[in-house]
Amino acid sequence: MTHTLHRQGSVEDLHEDYVLLIRTSRFVNHEGSEKTMQQIWEVISHYEQDLVNFGNHNPNWDGGELYDMEVLKKAKSRIIHVVFKDRERIKACLKEIKERDFGISTVVSGLCGETEKICAEIGIAPHTVNYSLGIHGRTDRLPKGETLEIHTMCGHAMVSYHLIDHMVKEIRRGKMTCKAAAKKLSRMCDCGIFNTYRAEKLLKKMTTNHSE
Repeated sequence: MTHTLHRQGSVEDLHEDYVLLIRTSRFVNHEGSEKTMQQIWEVISHYEQDLVNFGNHNPNWDGGELYDMEVLKKAKSRIIHVVFKDRERIKACLKEIKERDFGISTVVSGLCGETEKICAEIGIAPHTVNYSLGIHGRTDRLPKGETLEIHTMCGHAMVSYHLIDHMVKEIRRGKMTCKAAAKKLSRMCDCGIFNTYRAEKLLKKMTTNHSE
């Protein structure tokens, strides 16, 4: 899976951005996996206070939060997405998942050096490693700087850079806080892999000491 992989940013910022993706294989263990996935959600719920975002690609569009942990613990999930900002907390979560030995594919996205160290520290070796080799082609058509960093936190590009620019303008005009803007942007990413904590920090950087 690569939709959690291509996040842009400085090394410092990406030290606060780890994505956990857990999913069944269509032709291997998908059938009859509902109970196992619910058990994994139960483990993840132990770390709910540490999570930046989470979801299973089946959001609630009726208003309020896109996802509710208690609902997810009972859902028939085919995929699990979780975002941490703290290295030690995702490490603890992975350790617990390893000890339960669920037999479901688990992918960790983050700085490659850090994810490799985390695996080594809990006694596992990666089965496969994917590296993001950057963006090629007509890069002049891409948004720049922090806008691109926010935009790439949704791997399906559902967080429009036009909306990001609009949020920046609203913040500069005093009509919205950075936290509220980050939350609104995160609602466009129905997978639940958008890092609202990082987005808020980037929005503050984009709007501090600016005068129109």
